[in-house]
Amino acid sequence: VLHYLLTILDTVTAFVLATHVALGWFSTQIVLFHAGYIILKGVIFSIHDWASRIDIIVGIYMLLLIFNVVSLTPITIASIIWLLQKTVFTFIIPILKIFF
Repeated sequence: VLHYLLTILDTVTAFVLATHVALGWFSTQIVLFHAGYIILKGVIFSIHDWASRIDIIVGIYMLLLIFNVVSLTPITIASIIWLLQKTVFTFIIPILKIFF
């Protein structure tokens, strides 16, 4: 159950990052919260999971983006895709295996 909750939060974080960069919908405080969440989650699980180390990098990039240190479109897109692909693997692939 925790795995599904964290996956949903990753999806929300991807949405927040994408809409903050593209449309400016969310305040920097909300993006900061999500960056902190991604970094904290990455630190907790990085001992056993190499992918969590990439979460730490994505969280650090989000911090740099918030404070206008760096903003590169390809890295932003890669970060969003990284966060969304977890949703595909967690929710959609098992459903496809049932039907195909």
